[in-house]
Parts: sequence; structure tokens; C-alpha cells
Amino acid sequence: MRRLTPSQLLAGLDRREPFSPEIRAAAEAIVDDVRRRGDEALLEYTRRFDAPHLTRDELVLPPDAPARALEALPAPLREALERAAARIAAYHRRFVPGDVAWTDEAGNRLGRLVRPLDRVGIYVPGGRAAYPSTVLMTAIPARLVGVGEIVLATPPRPDGSIPAVVLAAAALAGVRRVVRAGGAQAVAALAYGTERVPAVDKIVGPGNAYVTAAKAAVAHRVGIDALAGPSEIVIVADDAADPRWVAADLLAQAEHDPLAVVGCLSPDGALLDAVAEELRRQLAATPRAAVAAAAVERGFLVATASLAEAVELANRLAPEHLSLQVRDPEAWLGRVRAAGAVFLGPFAPVAAGDYAAGTNHVLPTGGAARHQTALGPEAFVRCIPFFAGSPDGVAAWAPAARTLAEAEGLPAHAASIRLREAVGSGADPHPPAPSSAGRAPGDAAAPAPGYAVADGPAPVKLDANEAEPWPPALRQALVAELERVLGSSAPHRYPARDLRREVIARIAAYVGAAEEAVVLGNGSDELVQAVLGTLGARCTAAVAPSPTFGYYATAAAAAGVPYRPVPVPPERAVTLDDLQPVLDALPGEKLVFLCRPNNPTGLCCELEVVKGLLQRPDVWLVVDEAYAEFAGESVLDARRAPARTVCAARGAASPSGHRSPAAVPDAVGPGPGTGDDPSAGTPEDAGDAARPGAGGPAPARAAPRAGDLAAGDPADRSPHPPRLVVLRTLSKAFALAGARVGYAVAAPAVADRLRRWLQPYNVNTFSLVAARVALDHREAFLRRAEATRSRRDRLLQALSRSPGIHPLPSRGNFVLFRVEPASDARPLAEALARRGIAVRAFPWEPSLTGYLRVTVGTEAENQAFLAALADALAAVRGGGDAAPSRAGQGPARPGPAAGSSGESRRDASGASRPGWGA
Repeated sequence: MRRLTPSQLLAGLDRREPFSPEIRAAAEAIVDDVRRRGDEALLEYTRRFDAPHLTRDELVLPPDAPARALEALPAPLREALERAAARIAAYHRRFVPGDVAWTDEAGNRLGRLVRPLDRVGIYVPGGRAAYPSTVLMTAIPARLVGVGEIVLATPPRPDGSIPAVVLAAAALAGVRRVVRAGGAQAVAALAYGTERVPAVDKIVGPGNAYVTAAKAAVAHRVGIDALAGPSEIVIVADDAADPRWVAADLLAQAEHDPLAVVGCLSPDGALLDAVAEELRRQLAATPRAAVAAAAVERGFLVATASLAEAVELANRLAPEHLSLQVRDPEAWLGRVRAAGAVFLGPFAPVAAGDYAAGTNHVLPTGGAARHQTALGPEAFVRCIPFFAGSPDGVAAWAPAARTLAEAEGLPAHAASIRLREAVGSGADPHPPAPSSAGRAPGDAAAPAPGYAVADGPAPVKLDANEAEPWPPALRQALVAELERVLGSSAPHRYPARDLRREVIARIAAYVGAAEEAVVLGNGSDELVQAVLGTLGARCTAAVAPSPTFGYYATAAAAAGVPYRPVPVPPERAVTLDDLQPVLDALPGEKLVFLCRPNNPTGLCCELEVVKGLLQRPDVWLVVDEAYAEFAGESVLDARRAPARTVCAARGAASPSGHRSPAAVPDAVGPGPGTGDDPSAGTPEDAGDAARPGAGGPAPARAAPRAGDLAAGDPADRSPHPPRLVVLRTLSKAFALAGARVGYAVAAPAVADRLRRWLQPYNVNTFSLVAARVALDHREAFLRRAEATRSRRDRLLQALSRSPGIHPLPSRGNFVLFRVEPASDARPLAEALARRGIAVRAFPWEPSLTGYLRVTVGTEAENQAFLAALADALAAVRGGGDAAPSRAGQGPARPGPAAGSSGESRRDASGASRPGWGA
């Protein structure tokens, strides 16, 4: 090791270019050849440099090769890989970026979208060596942010094989496509694509000088992480450091490369002497002495005037690895300004960061840490700013923007701004009528994040999937019960435990579950948060089909859980084939959300999807059954033996709300008891209201059978699968959207974890009373749900007869329909709003361009909607709709509920956009 002064070190440190001009020329020639000849050139170079007998068909390994290698790996090595992968994922998960949005004081909406790259390539050095740690370091951060596909390129051994440990690491990191090629030729194949190797958006990972030169050559076409040079370590030490450990850490980096940069800075000359002696002693015993000796000979020991000078000198060097082996490393950490990574104290060797500390070992070298950072999740996303101006907000930015445009001599820019200023100042006195259906994402009137559908001016409000109002007899029963409770304990007392227990007991009886399996929530939204806050913390990602209920993404972002949407065409339900490849590609445990029936499509995936997911030991499944009573079936039904379900019990309601034929009237058309006229209660309704216990304890049920839905341990007699959480709500079929009462059904151990996450008294007294009354009269509400299903079917038939309207089959209390041409959908929603009808549009969701959603209302509301639809279609397709005959005067809700509206069950899909409504 050379003894240098600080000034000598700065003047003479040899940090040469990562490749010579000769290497650059050779790499560029290879890149150009692969660009032109594709697989033929790729195979030719691979045979020349690595595997002489490799065939073209062997360039890419079979997709199951990584998984097979993982299964065959010796247990100790597999456990080490799994521990390292878990720590790397846990560290990097904290830095997964998410969407950010806000509304400024003038009402303009601003923010930034974060979107994962579609495909990335990771380069892993190989040949005679194996680097599974590099696989984990590069692929896991990419997988955490939801990169669509990861392609791994690594040089094969002479026999054409790839080390099993490298393939096993690929399996743990979610990599399925492995290319047997290295060097500049592999970089070129990833950048330009060949017949067998797909082109990628970005290439990351370390390599030799030829790999680095090739990355520089393709940087104009694809993203690259950095131009990596030799490994580096600078240790700042004081008299508290152990010279043996300092020397060992220097040698650990020196054995990488004879050109490695290794050095120690210290104000303690005696320590530097001891380190030099230890280096001589340890170097003689290291197996890679020849490589390490060259690096040590080029290394440096620098005596500084103080520890502060040593840290400042390290900042000027900006090394790849900076080790602070000092008495109080935390105190000195704040002075570090430039380093690839910092390792504090004697028990944080740099080698830990190479493998299992959790931090990334793909770091900037050659002083690039002055302006570059370690590889992490941020490297695998696109950050897209957005701005949504509003008429009222123009004044906040337009004068400054116009003045600057004129100063820069760009008159067309200024003219474009003046047009907005004219509207913003009120020049257009007749803007379109406000409509929740036509509201753009980011409109200042739309809460974000939160519920975008709120009270609106439309007399017929069919945009939030709300139920029809309670009939008078049930409302009277609720008022009487509230008066009774208010006369004793509320509102000055906290909600009574007995009241809460009574509600839980009624829910447990309704769904056929043990009371300890039921968890009450302030709406099922709170339970989505609870699931993500408990189970999500142990999972790599939350996964859900898309489009679906948008609050899953919002809650996942708030909980810091990466969210991975799985695109599914709106016209069909999700299948196992859609989900399995995504789940296979993600490491560790996953949290899957299934909205069943799905909002906003109304489709219901097959029960086999649920069963298939529950058979996976790496999946926690959340089935959101907000609309189960309208679907007529539930995953809770499937827990029971087929021979005797609750539906088979005469007159009993299953957890889905479906009732046996003996208890369901044959008539399904409008009329007494159907709920078509919310102001008219039937004698049967009145009878139910008069006997509060009518819906009390459920009839006797058959013993549940755990095996029906892949329950775990056969010895566990619980009917609920241990990895299944079912979410339900009283907002829909029970018409309590304003009370915000949801519930989860889970295995008792999971239910207990969810309860501990929730706030005390999370459901208030008034909501508990309303829930108890609703559950005591559940037969009346289930009859209303059946009537809604009947009206839904009639609405579907009517919509299918409308020209250019294509409804999707629905199992919910709403219908999603496609408008042709798609460009008519938004104007149609706005035209309906001007006719007093509010429906739901989805301008923020590309897959739903051209779609609208309508709630199934009462018969009168549905007829009003259909009449307005015909009129609006004619107006939109006729080229104008300036003054509809009923503008703002659409048919109101009949009876006392006229003009009523309420907060949707839940309605947010992300911090930067509104959600599905309800």
C-alpha cells in the first residue's frame, strides 16, 4: 500500500476510463453486427467466447428452468438465497415510488404518475464464476415496482450450462426468461432485440470492460444504469478500529479486480501501520492473492490531520463503498455527501452489502457517486408529470406564462394561453351543466384521494351503485330503535360493547361463521386498509385484475405495499391463466384482491379461480363481495358440503343472499313487495318491521366442511380457509351506505390480527343500531335484492335494444355498457346529466374508454333513464345538444327520497384520479 498525503492522493489517484479506446471499438463492432444479423451473430460470438457447441435453439432456456433449478438446490444454499432475497426485498420495498397529486389553492390539479417499465434486461457476469447475488440485486427491485418482464442474460459455461445457483436466484426473483449469452453481444441483443431475445427498455447490471463499452454504445437506444468501473472501497478509521477487520475489508474488495481502488484514511498513524502489517499477513493466506496483491499495491494509506478531514476527503473521492469504522459512526454519517453506499461501524462489512444486508450492491464507481445513486426501484419506473387546469385556476398561472412566452419570442404560445384566459375570466357564460359522470379526473370538485361521487344535482342519481331507500315501515322501525337507544346510553357514551357483539352475532348467523371469525369495519374500505396494514406487510406486492375497484391501489400506496394490476379485457372475468404468470413472477408471498362481482364490470369470476388461488401457499386472497346479494352466490357458500347448503334450508338465506325457491315468490315483475316503489311498504314488510326478531338467529345449517375451499390443515375444524379473507358490506343490499358498516370473515387467527389493526370504537353507535335493525329484517332486504336482480335483467334487455349500446352481463346492482363509437360515451354522459340523469364515466381508465356505468334504480328511475338515453343518443349523434327540453329537470325519485343522494360505498382509485364510485 502506498503512503500518501491527502493532496498526493487527490492528484495521483488513477481512476481511469472504464474501457480503453481499443475495447470501445471492438465492442461497438460486435454491437453493430448483432444489430444487423440478430441471432446468427449472437450465436457466433457466444460460441467463440463461451460455449463452442451451443445451438441456436439453446440460446434461451426453457421458462421452467429457473424453477426446476430452485427445487433441486441443496437446502442450505436455498435457505441462504431465500434469506438474502427477503432482506433485499424488505429494504427496497420502502423506496417503491408512487403517484403523487394535489390541488393548488387556485383549483388546478398537479401531480406525477409513476409507471413501471414494460421490460428490462439484467446482465449477470458468468462463465467460470457464478453471481446469484447480482440476480437478486437487479431483479428484485424491478419486480417490486411491477416491471412487466425481466430478461436475464449471462454467459454460459463451456458446456453451455448456467450455474444452478444463478437459475435458482432467478426463480426467487421472478425471472423466467434466461438468455445464454454474455459480453457485448448480449448487451446488443437486449438493446435491439433478435428473433429469440426481446428488446428491452433498460439494461442494468455490472460487467467487464466490453460489457460497459457496449452499454455506452447502446445508451442512445435504451436506458442503462451506469458505466461501471473497477470495485472501490475507502475506509475512514480512528483509533477504535480493529486493524485486522480493516485489512480484511480492504482485501475483500481487492480480490475483485487488480484495478480495484482500495484505501484507508485515518488521523491515527499507528492504526495505518497496523493495517499495513495485517494486509501483508492476510494477503499471504488469501486464495486470490495474485489478483488482490495488484490492487493492494495500487492502494493507499493516507494520514489526515483529523477525522473531519478524512470524511471530507472521502466525500471528494465519492467512492463506491465508504466504510466508517470509527467510534461514533452515526454522528459522522450526517457529514457524508457523496458515496455509493455507506457501511457504519465494525459490524457492517462491505461484504454484507454484497449479499444479504439488504442494500444494493450495484453502485456507481469512478467518482460517479457525485451525481449517481445505487440501483433501486426508482431505476425501473417512468415518472410522468401531469397538470389539470380548471377555469377558475387559469389566473394563477396564465399571466406569468403568457408574459414569459412573449419574452421568448413565441407568439403562438402566448395566443394559446390567451384563449384560456378568456374562458377563465368568464367570457363563456353557459358552460355545460355539472355532472359527476362527466367530471374529469382531478376536477377540484372531486375529492382526491377519496370518494369522487358525492351529492350531485341530478334528480335521478344512478352513478354510485346505491340501493333504493328503505320503505316507510323499516324506516319507522329504525327511528323507534334509535329513540330507544338515545334515551339510555347515546350519544354521550362510547358505543356499547354489547351492541357491537349483537351486530357481530347477527352477521355470523347470516353468513354461517363463528363470531370470532367476523370483524366489523367502518365500511369495508377500512377493512381493505386493515388487510394491507397486516397481511400486506409480509407480501411482496398486492395483485388485482384491472379494471377493478380502485381503492385497492389507493390503500396499497398508503400502506407502502407495491400494487400490481393485471390487465383483463372488460368484456370477460379474470381467469387463473391471467393471474398465475404474474404471481409466479413475483417473489415471496402475494396479496390478491378479487372483487366478486367485479366493480365496475359487473362480471363474476368462476369459483375455480378462488379455489386455484387458495391452493397456492404463497397467496393471501381477499374476495370483496360488496355485491354478493345481487349475484345470488358467494364463496362463503362453497365452504359447505354440496349436499346441504344453507340455500337448501327451506326459506333460509345463504351468505350470498340467495334464497331457496320455497321462500322466493315466483313473480319477479314490479308490484307489491318488489321494492319498485320505495314509498310503499307491503303488508309483509310491515309484518317484518313489527317483529324485530324476524331475521334473528339463522335456521339450523349443515356442518361446514373445510375441504370445499382448500382449507389448510385437515386437523383444523374451522370452516374458513386460513389464507382467505372475505369482505362484505351493508351499504348495498341492506341500503346502509350512509352508515358505513362493513365486515370481514376470516380464519379466527387472521381476524384477530385485523381487529388489532383497527381503531377502538371504529363503528359508531348510530351505525351499529342501523346495522342491527337491518339484520333483524334481512328477509325484507333480501327480497328487495331479488327484485333488483329482476329489474337489472329487464334493464339489460332494454339496453341491448338501444342502437350503439352494448351492455355487459352483470351480477351486481349496476350495468356497464359500451357506447359505439367510443367517442360518444363522454358526450352521452354529459347529455344525460343535462336531462337529470347521473351515470358513471371512467375517463382515467384507458381500458374503459367508451364505457359508462348505470346503477339499477327503481322501476321509475330505470324508465326515466331509458327515456333520457334515447333522447340523449339522438341529440349526441345528431350533432348538437345545446338546449334539451328537460335540461336539469329529469324525473325525480318518487316519494320522500326525491333528490336524495349519499356518499358512495367507496370511490377512489389512486391519489391522482377518482375511483369507481361504489
